[in-house]
Amino acid sequence: MKLYIAASIIGTSATFVAAQHANHQKHYLVGLLNYPNSFIPEELKNHTSGTAIPKGDAMWSESNFAPFTYVPGVGFSDMEAYYDDEGNKVNGEFFCLTDNGFGSSDNSADYALNIQHLKIQKPFTFRHAETTFEKYTEAENLGTAILHDPDGYIKWENGADIQVAYAVPDATWDDYKAKRVLTGRDFDVEGLAVINNQCAVVGDELMPAIFMVNPTTGVVLSAFVRTPDIDSNGNLIADKFLSTRSDKVHCSIADLEANACSSVASEVVDASDYRKHDKSGGYEGFSILEDGTIAAFLEKNSGDSTLSDEPGVRVYHVKPGDCSSGSAPTFEKFMGFYPFEIGAGNIADVSAIPGSSRFVAVIERNGFPSGHMWPGAGNPANNLCVVDLLDVDENMVMKNKKCILNYHDIDDPWDVDGNGIFKYGHTQVTNEALIIVDDYCLVAGTDTNYPWTNQFGIDVASQYFQEVDDARFMVVCFVEPIFNAEHPFLKNFGAKPSQMPVTEVDEPAVARGADNSRALMASVYTTHSTLAFFGGLILAVGGFVLAA
Repeated sequence: MKLYIAASIIGTSATFVAAQHANHQKHYLVGLLNYPNSFIPEELKNHTSGTAIPKGDAMWSESNFAPFTYVPGVGFSDMEAYYDDEGNKVNGEFFCLTDNGFGSSDNSADYALNIQHLKIQKPFTFRHAETTFEKYTEAENLGTAILHDPDGYIKWENGADIQVAYAVPDATWDDYKAKRVLTGRDFDVEGLAVINNQCAVVGDELMPAIFMVNPTTGVVLSAFVRTPDIDSNGNLIADKFLSTRSDKVHCSIADLEANACSSVASEVVDASDYRKHDKSGGYEGFSILEDGTIAAFLEKNSGDSTLSDEPGVRVYHVKPGDCSSGSAPTFEKFMGFYPFEIGAGNIADVSAIPGSSRFVAVIERNGFPSGHMWPGAGNPANNLCVVDLLDVDENMVMKNKKCILNYHDIDDPWDVDGNGIFKYGHTQVTNEALIIVDDYCLVAGTDTNYPWTNQFGIDVASQYFQEVDDARFMVVCFVEPIFNAEHPFLKNFGAKPSQMPVTEVDEPAVARGADNSRALMASVYTTHSTLAFFGGLILAVGGFVLAA
């Protein structure tokens, strides 16, 4: 007999069989950058923050460095292309969105939300003339915009106002109060979709909600719009919205005025007219598509959420406002559920494939790392996957996805980090910034979780501790232009094995059972047999064809 196997999988390693959608593509590390924690933009200096962080050494809740006399850098939750005044993308420049501060509405009321304009470019020559460059290149700040609401658009249904209307840490915030600066008590901003350098949409987690801003000035351009719930058919439900226990709509005005409602008990949301979701489960994945609309991914369906029985995270289709003051974005429809790979449970970020309104790249994550002792530290699940937004099954699940890169298995053939090791792992609990920049390359960045940055618990005297303590970026390129719509990777993205080009190969000897049937499972687990390799290939492509 002859065995026919889709040509595109020849050479694929059988080690990828365990993952549901692994389709790893050849790539190389271009280089690493860091954005020093020690750099504080002028706009963030001389303003007290971190006053709600207790003294102590407990990871994720205490710090002996707080409070701060400035608003520190805490890494970035999203990054998007920067545009010049003519609307052209500027190579190597990005709008980078801060996180909400120190992790929750309970400890971030004195963190000023901001968008930073960064230059992120790495020198690289493929070792031409044996040229090498520094291990880490510093990213450069070209401007900082503090999010503020001078026109008073941000109001809650119960009459609640933004945090600075009720309380600020001290007199260093007088100017912030006058400007109506937004804080981490108001929103946990995680998603950014930039339309041009004067107009963007921000995605929030604390409700979750979306609203318009000017990314260059930080001025809020619209009221926020809540996330609608969906029915069993995926239809948006009018006047039924998601909410979390950090949503101010559940606070009394008296408690807010007394600065006594940073969040409420979960049961309060249960008893309300809202559908409860986790306070850290909003718009982590948020990306502008080629047609000008937005793919908006909730981060998770786990935690303190009533969405846990759903087959993946919700993806909504959003239409931005027209960028004039007062024009709000709208939720157009529910697109489907995005399913995770084994081990992952959170969306870290999403970036559209350039020129596409159908395909997006998604970076998944879990809670890794937790210390450095194995077993016990966990294992990473940072897979970068491409998904077809428009191909859903009968359960509205986006199952047509291919995972092309593992952040902890990055090839470094040119040894660009100069350590003599040809692998690199991009480790952070929250690798939350991603942008596909062209047909070949991506830039990925970290939310540092400052001041809880030492997630491996390593010696602070380690050679590059400061650089890995900072916000970091990596540039990775693929050997083939896989992000081009005409490349076979995307052109044949949804093709079934029977529809793909085939290559005929001689079939190896196959063990047969007593009934003369092929003992496939036995051969898969035969460690040194040639059939194990072909079994891996067959499983990877998802099917096979036998011909006599």
